Amino acid sequence: MAVTTSTTLEELVKTEVINPVILNYARNATPSAPYMFWQDLRGQAGKVGSFGQWVLDTHVDAGETTNVTEETLETTQVAVTAAEVVVRRDLTYAAIEETIIGVGLFDFVTRDAGLLLGLALEDDICALYPSLGTSVGTSGSNLTLANMVESQAQVRINGKFGNMVFILDDQQALDFQSAQAAATSTTINGWMVANTAAGSAYLGTFMNSETWQTGLCDTANTGANVVGACFIRGDTDPADACFGAVMTRDVQTRMRDDVEGRSYILVTSAKWGVAEVADLSGTKIVTDA
Repeated sequence: MAVTTSTTLEELVKTEVINPVILNYARNATPSAPYMFWQDLRGQAGKVGSFGQWVLDTHVDAGETTNVTEETLETTQVAVTAAEVVVRRDLTYAAIEETIIGVGLFDFVTRDAGLLLGLALEDDICALYPSLGTSVGTSGSNLTLANMVESQAQVRINGKFGNMVFILDDQQALDFQSAQAAATSTTINGWMVANTAAGSAYLGTFMNSETWQTGLCDTANTGANVVGACFIRGDTDPADACFGAVMTRDVQTRMRDDVEGRSYILVTSAKWGVAEVADLSGTKIVTDA
């Protein structure tokens, strides 16, 4: 069992003068979750959510004496099952007594567990992008502005309409901003609003669609490519949403005092599930890694 002790936190124990500001570890951005079509199952005694969808029918070209037969109205559905994700930390009494942040460890553990679960959710969502049936981009080639335009156009060609969002891999984000820098002023002013704040994963807007980057996108073609996506947002256009999610337990932390082990046990957990609910509502963007 992994136990957090004053030894594992020796950089926080005063055997030397320690800077009171503790540096954060590197981590990926987690922009995708707000753009899902969320179904709240908390308190509903179930872990499976159903996302229903109308089935497209056709009309009949009837002559004057043609008998018209009934066309059955049908629906289909995608079922999404929630699964549990958990982070446990054990803090010894000594770790709390002997480190410079003391009881502040409890605050850090709670915030950090929420961050780790957020990364897990982002990873689950990004893993859905390669399953999209519509694709743009060229294997082994950098992302281009033309790829960005085509990815939006393909969703409309598929017969789906709504506000879209771009989630790009880190390399794709680099290619995108490089293309922005090389674009003419006319193109920038008419099609893009670049985000000039360096300390953010938000890249601005492209054709009025918010654009983000994350390092959690999957690879393809034996690691030669990365897979981002452009898709209809579930938060603004749920009837045309590309991805759906269910939540049966929000992130929560519970603590127990382990007297025999002279430690506190903190367990943070959540329960959710994600899935592609409308394949035509998104485009995967496959470009050079």
